[in-house]
Amino acid sequence: MSDSAPSPFVRTCINRGRRLRIRWPIRLAAGLVIGFATLPFGSVVVSMGPGAVPEAAPSVAAADAPGRIFFVHGGDIWVLQGGKPFQVTTDRGWLQPNLSPDGSQLVAVGVYANATDLFLLNSDGSNETQLTRNRQRSLDADEWAFYPRWSPTGQSIAYVSDRTSFYPMLWMMRPDGTAPRQITFVRNGADAIDSFAWSPDGSQIAATRFNLTDSQISIIDLGPPATSRQVTAEAGGAYDPAWSPDGHYLAYMARNGTRSVISVLDLQTGTTTPLFETDMARSPQWSPNGTSLAYLALSGKNFEIFTLDLRWDASGAVQPGRTTQLTSDFGADGVSGLSWVG
Repeated sequence: MSDSAPSPFVRTCINRGRRLRIRWPIRLAAGLVIGFATLPFGSVVVSMGPGAVPEAAPSVAAADAPGRIFFVHGGDIWVLQGGKPFQVTTDRGWLQPNLSPDGSQLVAVGVYANATDLFLLNSDGSNETQLTRNRQRSLDADEWAFYPRWSPTGQSIAYVSDRTSFYPMLWMMRPDGTAPRQITFVRNGADAIDSFAWSPDGSQIAATRFNLTDSQISIIDLGPPATSRQVTAEAGGAYDPAWSPDGHYLAYMARNGTRSVISVLDLQTGTTTPLFETDMARSPQWSPNGTSLAYLALSGKNFEIFTLDLRWDASGAVQPGRTTQLTSDFGADGVSGLSWVG
């Protein structure tokens, strides 16, 4: 199944003779336009085995970008490095990899027929370790966890979970999976947290947060107690925040009808600058040196990886520069996003 267009969550998938049930993602999609609209559940193969030594795909052309960009293609984790994509896992059923600050480990989502769990892997896909135990004896008791993100110090992993709530809230745990604790709590019946990003100093998290009509970006001060304040007011909603390495800016996607606008919020002045409008796009990620943004956007039938160079004018305002397509006729999973590291 292609990620080329949003698809409803009420999608039937047969896996090992059992119908795939999706609890809170269906309920969210019923009334909200959310990030999980591109989740390709129909293509998931539920097989969680050991990782593999990275294998190059030389037939796939890619432009070069500094550092490493981790992403998901065909249910497996890949890394774009030196202008070539390399396969990190080979057993499929993976989503949303995120690399540790020291570059040695990935945390990622493993998908089962009725639940998801979080796993640690070495950056080459080896040494898989399960962190959560969300599959229960009763299907109705199964839980979901998504968007694992390392803290800047590497001492915590944040993620979203429906463990105690109808919709997902923000949680945190130690890197070994112990001491899980809930960070945000439900404010109303439609409250939910989706994609998010840590601030560089680890004191705050910028998150996609939903209400009855749309999603906006909120900044959560981790406290304690944790407090939340909305920082965007996009008419079509906002999603997928990304904090710049210097902590000065938030990049995010804004909806404009069926199109997406890459925007940057100056956190010191409160000024928002729309940079670039394109067809459906997701997951802006800052380069390690803060001079460009990577993102996923439709190209033909697939999401492909692009970069947008940034420049600053005489007044200090950020401005868009050249766009570059890094992958072509390859395809990346829109909901898994990107993890760009040096």
